[in-house]
Amino acid sequence: ASFPGRTASHRHPTSHPPHIDKMPGSNKTERNRKLKANRDAGIGDENGRLPPRVKDAAIKMSCIICKSELTCTKTNTELKKHALGKHGKTDYEECFPGAEVHAKALLEKVTKGGGAGGAGSKNNKQGMTKAEKKKKMAAGLDDLLNAGLASKPGKKK
Repeated sequence: ASFPGRTASHRHPTSHPPHIDKMPGSNKTERNRKLKANRDAGIGDENGRLPPRVKDAAIKMSCIICKSELTCTKTNTELKKHALGKHGKTDYEECFPGAEVHAKALLEKVTKGGGAGGAGSKNNKQGMTKAEKKKKMAAGLDDLLNAGLASKPGKKK
């Protein structure tokens, strides 16, 4: 059974156009491909992650009173809230001994350029914190306003 007006070069109507077969994969597919290539080449850890992208394991601390396990951070906000809210203690060191030492170590690591944020960040071009930049901007605007008020008003036409 031949179809009138159809030649052998016509594709079946349900087949995909040629450009569909060459579509790029998703970002996840691309990342997995790179990780597999790294594993095959013996680069990085057992998952193929490169060293700068491998994070240190989070430091978990257990409350000595109720045995709740919380993550130690550079500010220890969760630990402070836990100690005050659950046990009524203003000093979180009573619940989590050694937490202050871990927090200082994390803070030093960040300020030495080991982390993405903080004062040693590469994104902070002028070496000022966000609050300092805001204060400088406000002072500059105050100067402009004062200069405008100090000038003599001209006659309106």
